[in-house]
Amino acid sequence: MNNVKKYLISIEQPESPRLTNFFAQSTFSRYQSEFIQCGVIGADLPTREYFKLAVAGRKKPLSPAELGCTLSHLEALKNFLSTDEKYACIFEDDAISLKDFDLNSLETEISQLNLKECFFFSLGGIQLKSNQRVRGTLLDQQINEKQILQLHPLYFGRFFYTYAYVVDRKMAELLLQYHQPPKGCDHWSQITNYDPNCNFYATFLFDHPELDQIATGQSYIEQERQSIGLEQSKNKSFFLRLKISILKKFYNIFLNQYKKIN
Repeated sequence: MNNVKKYLISIEQPESPRLTNFFAQSTFSRYQSEFIQCGVIGADLPTREYFKLAVAGRKKPLSPAELGCTLSHLEALKNFLSTDEKYACIFEDDAISLKDFDLNSLETEISQLNLKECFFFSLGGIQLKSNQRVRGTLLDQQINEKQILQLHPLYFGRFFYTYAYVVDRKMAELLLQYHQPPKGCDHWSQITNYDPNCNFYATFLFDHPELDQIATGQSYIEQERQSIGLEQSKNKSFFLRLKISILKKFYNIFLNQYKKIN
């Protein structure tokens, strides 16, 4: 039995340059045979299915690519729950390992952290500028000499990226419930409505290009994120937006921001 279930989110063929580069990294190459690849091509979905999942009842539809990415993550979570494993680690095929890291040590290391149950533990992304406004509490414990931020629930909706993360079984169940219908793989702004006791943690073990620096044609997620965020802001009442603004100003003083330490 593996120590932790390993998943790769990718629509690439086995010998593609993208997957070749991914598995050229020693962190991933030693476990290449253990990775389960999940990849749904949104553009290949039947029109009726795409409309039902991504368009119906929405003011802002999900693009085929964003829907496919979300469904790929959900496919991995469903597979994980069909096993007896305690944790699942999920990577997208553009994750960059900062240094050699034994993925099979994750179960022991995470268990020793005593994270609160129903957790999403991001292994990267918190260091990127899209997440500069995220605040929380720094834990006393570290993982692989990296600090860990426990996000405050008010900032769940400000946290982005799903290129490297670990979940326990309760979080996997919650995410499958939350994404009925799919909301976008890194959409968490309303997740506490489903379970107020869920927990988000973040550290910096794996890197990723900034989305707005990726070549035109691949940065659709960032473009959609900006437009969706603007639309959500418009939909909130003036008093709710004022309340959130005041709370964030307060929390920005007393809560921590993740600081990248090389």
